[in-house]
This record gives sequence, structure tokens and C-alpha cells, in this order.
Amino acid sequence: MAKKPRKISDDELSAQLDSEIQGATGYANTELSNQREEAMQYYLGEPFGNEIDGRSEIVTTDVRDTVEYIMPSLMRIFTTHNNTAEFEPQGPEDVEMAQQATDYCNYVFNKQNNGFKILYDAFKDALISKTGVIKHFWEEKEEVSTETYTKLTEIE
Repeated sequence: MAKKPRKISDDELSAQLDSEIQGATGYANTELSNQREEAMQYYLGEPFGNEIDGRSEIVTTDVRDTVEYIMPSLMRIFTTHNNTAEFEPQGPEDVEMAQQATDYCNYVFNKQNNGFKILYDAFKDALISKTGVIKHFWEEKEEVSTETYTKLTEIE
């Protein structure tokens, strides 16, 4: 017979979530963080810190050269086509709507938000620091302005 699941208390749930967050944060701030820092030093061609006086202190920029070599091909893959996003109609009645949705999404991404630069930055960040993130959100703001007038006549 299967055991009935036990309901955990809010304190137990909070403790479990805190533990998971600390574990995830700890990883990002140790191993991955160190790897990212080292990758950036390689990309920038900075000295290693173990140089010996009287010996060569040359630092190659192989990482930067490789990243810069890959970027045009990577960008070509994702930006050569006219459509970054494309909607497919489910039936003949959806053709016009699918085309409008495709046109609108591509306009918003490429024209209103400089999609090429967004992709370029995310890909380059992914190649150098192992994480390429694109944050997207929709913001609707209502702007209200208030004006105060004094010493006016009724007609004014």
C-alpha cells in the first residue's frame, strides 16, 4: 500500500527553499564565477600573474581570436533570414493572421529592440562566460501629468 504524502509546514518549506537557494548561489559564486573570471582574463589577454622576471611575458589572445572568428558565422546563422520568428498557419483561414503575427514579431524584435545587437551580445556573452541571457518584458506605462494654474480669469 502506498504511503500517503505528508503535508509539510510553511517553516519546513521555507527551510528547504532557503537551502536550495544557498546551494545555487554558492555554486554561482564559486566554481562558475571563477571559471567566468578566468575566461574573461583569457579573452582580454591579461597576464596570468605567474610571470618570472627576465623571461618572456607574452600572453596570446587565442580565446579572443576564436570568439571573434566564430561570431560572424554564428550571427549569419540567426540573422540571414528575413524572419527571426515565423508563425505557421494551422489552416487556410489562418494564413493572413500568421503572416501578420510574423511581420509584427519581427518588427518588434529587429526594429524596435535592435535584435541584431541583442543576439550579438547574448552569443558573445555565452561564448566567453558560459551564459548568454536575453531578458524580455512588456511594460505598459500610463503617464499622467498635472498642471496647476493660479490667478486666471474664468474665461482663461
